[in-house]
Amino acid sequence: MAISKTLIMSRNNISKDDIVYNIKNRYRLPSSYIETIYDNIFLIIKNGLKKKGKFKISKFGTFKVIFKKARLGMNPNSKVKYTISERKVVVFSPSKIVKNKLNGK
Repeated sequence: MAISKTLIMSRNNISKDDIVYNIKNRYRLPSSYIETIYDNIFLIIKNGLKKKGKFKISKFGTFKVIFKKARLGMNPNSKVKYTISERKVVVFSPSKIVKNKLNGK
């Protein structure tokens, strides 16, 4: 998937609409078709995380569910302390290939 350089350089994040727009312009496919593929990719990832707690995309990286214990937090503006409940979070570890590309290797 090729995303335009101006899109990446103009913001730190991209939306589903940005991805659909860029693929549509590059490959001239219908938006509804691209959205279906997009939705299915993320459904596969979510189901993999729910089922096994880990999802690896070869040559890209691994998504993993980790458990965080409850802890004490504080609102920096009001200084009010509160308990942050225990929860599951998803972390991402890039593959060596992605790390090397980021480091210009």
